Amino acid sequence: MAQIFIAHSSKDRNLIDFFSRAFAGTKVKAIFEEFEKILTGIVTPAQIAKDIDDSKAVFVILSVNIEHTTWTRDWVVSEHAMGKNRDVWVFEPYSQFGKISIVTPYLKHYVIFDTNDDCLGYIRRIIESYDDSHVLPTVAITGGIGALLAKKDKVGGAVLAGLAGLMISDKSGERPPGKGLICAKCFSSYNIHLPPNMTNFRCPVCNSFLTFKIGQNQKMKKAR
Repeated sequence: MAQIFIAHSSKDRNLIDFFSRAFAGTKVKAIFEEFEKILTGIVTPAQIAKDIDDSKAVFVILSVNIEHTTWTRDWVVSEHAMGKNRDVWVFEPYSQFGKISIVTPYLKHYVIFDTNDDCLGYIRRIIESYDDSHVLPTVAITGGIGALLAKKDKVGGAVLAGLAGLMISDKSGERPPGKGLICAKCFSSYNIHLPPNMTNFRCPVCNSFLTFKIGQNQKMKKAR
């Protein structure tokens, strides 16, 4: 089963519950590890590193609780960095816009969200795009076709069938793409997912406040 690592604050019970609801009913496992578990010896830094390494993506849920709790902030930033070779999604609550200054330079997607049904469905689509539960069965079935080919074609047929199975199983095309942009301040590139009618936001890499400008290459300009 595919899994996604969730970097978060244990104080954000409402946000944890919201994301747990988004994962419910999917075939993707949410891994919630908390700094407090390290202090009590329930989990080790090595285990957290392994959980991240075994994950398809890393979700970073930012909040004012992380902003104002030094050790949690440091640990969340560290988890985000450990996942830099994965798809890093940074989520920031719409209700806390302007109150968070945490920088996350390794992200691929930046999502400003609300805890409503529309955002719940949107985030569930992101989660389900990492579902690989049907990859092995598909490869096994199509691989069988290769066994029925002439002896001289068995190897090539099995490889072709296996590749076809993986292509059929790829759900990444169903993933909400957001809008690609380049920050006019730090020139970082990532995809942004904003609520309808929202044009101002902060760059999660350099913390500059920007205005979304529709145009060539989805460039951003610094807010005045």
